[in-house]
Order: sequence, then C-alpha cells, then structure tokens
Amino acid sequence: PYMLEAQSGSIINVTSIMGLVGGVHYPNLAYHTAKGALVNFTRALAVEWAPRGVRVNAVAPTFVRTPLTQKLLDEPGMEEKILAETPLGRLAEPEEVAASILFLASDSSSMITGHTLPVDGGWLAR
Repeated sequence: PYMLEAQSGSIINVTSIMGLVGGVHYPNLAYHTAKGALVNFTRALAVEWAPRGVRVNAVAPTFVRTPLTQKLLDEPGMEEKILAETPLGRLAEPEEVAASILFLASDSSSMITGHTLPVDGGWLAR
C-alpha cells in the first residue's frame, strides 16, 4: 500500500529457472508449478501497477550453492550433470543472485518491469 500511495517502488520476486522450462530435467510438479505461477504473477502485477509507478520484476536463479541445495548436489553424479548443462560450468553463488536483485531495485533498471531475469550461467540458452 505504501508504494501505491507514493506511486513509486520496485518489487522483485524470486522464482527459479524451473519456472521457465517446466522442469524437463529435474521433475518436481509442485515446485515447477509454483515457480511458473510466480513468473506470470510478476507479469500480471507489473501491468496492473505500472500506472501507479511501481515496477515488478523477478529473478530466476539456477542451482545456487546453499545448504538448501546441498542434498541434491550430494546425489551421485548430480552436481556433475548440472555443471555439464551450464555453459559457464559452475553453480551460482548467493551474492550473484543478490546483485541481480539490487540491480532490479535500483534506478539503473527504471524502465524495466514485468520481466524475469535468469541468473543461470547460460543454462536456459541451451
């Protein structure tokens, strides 16, 4: 409500690359459905709130090395498979995702709304 009243602001949702591809490689129906919904929620809210000066975007990280992903990465061969499918050949670091969020929140992105920025090392380009 404060952003709408001020007619200014930036909302950044965090989704996943799996919200953009439907989980072809790592099926998890509930996860992919929720992340895909967040991508479209971002678009719909951006259109609705743009006339009020509020920008709405999202970031879609690839696999990020965190305690949350460690169990998946510990599965035999899984980290190697992910790295082989990532053109930059490495996992994302939390700081890289944070930097993309800071960009979308900054005045440097003042003409960007309704988009989902993949932070994926080229994973979606394949």
